[in-house]
Amino acid sequence: MDQNFDIQAYMTKGVERVVADAIKATFKNPKESAFMVRFAAASKAASKRRAK
Repeated sequence: MDQNFDIQAYMTKGVERVVADAIKATFKNPKESAFMVRFAAASKAASKRRAK
């Protein structure tokens, strides 16, 4: 197994991918899109907090 595997980076990229796909899926519903954009911002802030 790779000794330099960074689980934090791996999980962050996975969450970002899921959120980006969800935003695309909710594009036609403005209310859902707004929620997903707020969720994406909160997720990014949480990721930065965990990285510290």
